[in-house]
Order: sequence, then structure tokens, then C-alpha cells
Amino acid sequence: MIFRYKIADIVFDADIRYRNTYNQMKDYLADDEPASFLVEICDEDIEREKKFSPYELSDYLYESTAVYRKFIYKALEKFDAFFFHCSSIAVDNKAIMFTAQSGTGKSTHRNLWLKNYGDKVTVINDDKPIIRKVDGVFYVYGTPWQGKEGMGLNIRVPAHSLCFLSRSEKNYIGPISTSDVVSKVLNQTVRPTETELMGNLLDLLDGFLNQVNCYDLRVNMDDEAAKLAYNEIVAK
Repeated sequence: MIFRYKIADIVFDADIRYRNTYNQMKDYLADDEPASFLVEICDEDIEREKKFSPYELSDYLYESTAVYRKFIYKALEKFDAFFFHCSSIAVDNKAIMFTAQSGTGKSTHRNLWLKNYGDKVTVINDDKPIIRKVDGVFYVYGTPWQGKEGMGLNIRVPAHSLCFLSRSEKNYIGPISTSDVVSKVLNQTVRPTETELMGNLLDLLDGFLNQVNCYDLRVNMDDEAAKLAYNEIVAK
């Protein structure tokens, strides 16, 4: 069946076959706004996701990933938006993103912020937020694709800080030059093969990295790690 969704303020239709996919995306159902495009998923799309997945998943998760993939390419082409693999939170209407290779501890560090700062912290999306430029400002948007713990909301928050997370016995945070981070960011997003789309992505990244504060964040996953980061990023 075809349902209408609004994700990152982009309205589109999607042909959904599995109830679990519908349930995953139901908080993003749209009202009677016109759709900009249709996402159709065929058997070949499902098989393609199975081929590239390192895990054996339920068919609805392959469908959900295929919807996400087709949506994000269209969003990049037409709506100045790109996917970014990170855990994103909001504090004082500032979006703070923690990115790292899987298994490094993004969600663990996010939990430390929740533990120490409680209601001051809102989880935007714990795995696959969308970054979109609107009227010259980059925002971090929640999406239905929220990671294993399913943490996230249908909100948008102005992008403020980007932290490149790594493990360390001693906690440390310091600035990192934007010239050093483009390749790292590219490793955490979908890189299109089409030359024009890749150009769109690089242009967006240039503007995005000039808006946000970039940090080298090395943490040992105790409470002091969150306090150090909070004091540098938020309290200053």
C-alpha cells in the first residue's frame, strides 16, 4: 500500500508492503500535503539489500533500508539533505553529534549525557539522522531509522557541534580542523556514484562543516567524559 510521509520536512509517498515497516515509520505519516516523489520498492531492491547486509535480517528491515536508501538519494538530489551516521542529541536547542566507527561507544557516551543532564538532553536520533540545509541553516532531523534502541523523535534542531569520538584511558576534547574531517565525514554517509550527486554532497559538507564546531573527543566512558564534553561544548 502507498502511504504518505514527511521526513526532514520532505513529503513523499512510499509503497510499503510489510506492516512492521509501516509501524516503524508511522510517527512520520504526513497530512494532506502534496508529495514530491514516490518511493517504490521491488523484489530486486529487497534482494540487493540482502546481498550487501552483513547480517541476516527480517524482510521488513531490508524493505525499510531500501526505502531509506531511495529516499536519501532523492533528498540529496532535490532538497539539500544527506544522511549522517551518528548519535545526535539536543541541548539548549543545539544539535550535538557524536560519530565514530560502529562499536566505539556513541550510544554509551550519549547515555552518559542523559544520566548526568537528564531533561536538558533530548535524543534526536541515535543512528541515522538527516542533515538538511534550509534557508542557509543546517538542521539535524530525526528519522524513523533510529538504531537498535529505537531512540529518536520527529524534530529538527540547528546543527551546532560535531564530535569525532574515540576510546582513550584519559578524557580529552579539543578542536579539530575542518580540513581534516571531510574524509571522516564521507566515511559516515552515503556516497553516490553519480558525479552530479557527489558534487551536491561535497558542496553540502563544505557548508555544514563551516557551520558546526568540530571536536576531537577521546573518552573512557565514565561520567567525567560527558561532563568534560558538556563544559566545552555547551557551558562555554
